[in-house]
Amino acid sequence: MPHETSSLAGAAAHITSKRWTRILVPLLFLYMVNFIDRNNIGFAVIGGMNEDLGIGNAEAGLAGGLFYLGYLVLQIPGGILAERFDVKRLVVSLALAWGVLAAATGLVQNLTELLVLRFLLGLAEGAVWPAILVMLARWFTDRERATANSIWLISLPASFVIMGPISGLILEAADWRWLFIVEGVPAVLFALVVLAVSAAKPQTAPWLPPAEREHILSGQAGAGERVKVTGYRQAILHPQVLLLSAVYLFWLLGAVGFFTWVPAIIKQVSSAGVTGTGFLSALPYVAALIGLLVVGRFADRTRRRKVFVGLDLAFFALFLLIATLLSANAIASMTFIVISGFFLFAMHAPFWSIPMEVLPAHLAGAAIGMISLIGNIGSFIGPYLMGYVQSATGSFTAGIYVLVASLAIAAVLTVFVRERGATPSTAGAGDAVFA
Repeated sequence: MPHETSSLAGAAAHITSKRWTRILVPLLFLYMVNFIDRNNIGFAVIGGMNEDLGIGNAEAGLAGGLFYLGYLVLQIPGGILAERFDVKRLVVSLALAWGVLAAATGLVQNLTELLVLRFLLGLAEGAVWPAILVMLARWFTDRERATANSIWLISLPASFVIMGPISGLILEAADWRWLFIVEGVPAVLFALVVLAVSAAKPQTAPWLPPAEREHILSGQAGAGERVKVTGYRQAILHPQVLLLSAVYLFWLLGAVGFFTWVPAIIKQVSSAGVTGTGFLSALPYVAALIGLLVVGRFADRTRRRKVFVGLDLAFFALFLLIATLLSANAIASMTFIVISGFFLFAMHAPFWSIPMEVLPAHLAGAAIGMISLIGNIGSFIGPYLMGYVQSATGSFTAGIYVLVASLAIAAVLTVFVRERGATPSTAGAGDAVFA
């Protein structure tokens, strides 16, 4: 028995190494480029795009938000396709398409062309999020999932850490058109890396020994531990899925509004130049990277995912509010913007573990698509609302209050989310309950 335990422990360690190099790392870099390509429009604004195209902040905000309108279209279909077909090839195909569209944005001549390309870019990227979550769910056990999600989701804050300085340097050396072109090409390169080294699931990975494959599969929740739903309609309309969708909507309304306009907010607060704004804009995302890893790790240790989601949302709202109230003091306001960054993405790791553990594996992709579909309505509203309020009032302050209120609503809704947790007194052998 001791020898068997030791062998299993060794196999587990070996699996972790292989999954890191072949699954997590390529997907991390691919999605980092993804996030740069969808959010660099904020730097294009301060780089002269508005003046060249003859548009204002409200129109630029509309272009920022229109991406998410296209993004909505393939959320549920993308989750279903990821479950039913080769998820790796799906991700690679979409990444190639978005790389071309992102680079082509640098060639637009008017608002109409900008809006069309932003919509198409969102359409191409729409299925990537649920597809990657489905892929990760296949490769990691339930006890590892929040940690695995947090490692992959390093791509989000890392994209902003990289995007700020690089975008500032590109704008100093060239213009906003080259910004889109230079930052769009890497999507094609990393798509080819994923195609070459990754696998859609453990069962199809020729480099994975049978014992390691069994370790992964045996560590995932069985049918008896999940909610009993039998079809896509039941999965996407499950009350908890709809509640998670509402939480995600209000989080995204606040968060996307924040990181779409954070370069302009920091430029206003600090009065720095373009390059200085680029470097200062990276600071909240350095804090976000730390927060993502810390929250993901503790959420896996305690298995109380919703507690970490709710606290993260509440603290994000609180520190963003403090930063706004102290806007007259540049140093204090900048400090609290950075602190609020710690909580910007941290809810993702525990949040996405909940539906993956609750629903039947073959229906989880559709549920993730539903959550992302409803949630990304907030992604569309957030940038446009922020731009509209800024144009109407001449200040970012009123717009940020709206973002804070949205984050607070998301935190309150989290109280009603229920996690999986069967006990002898409340569940039979084949039932699933939430605690």
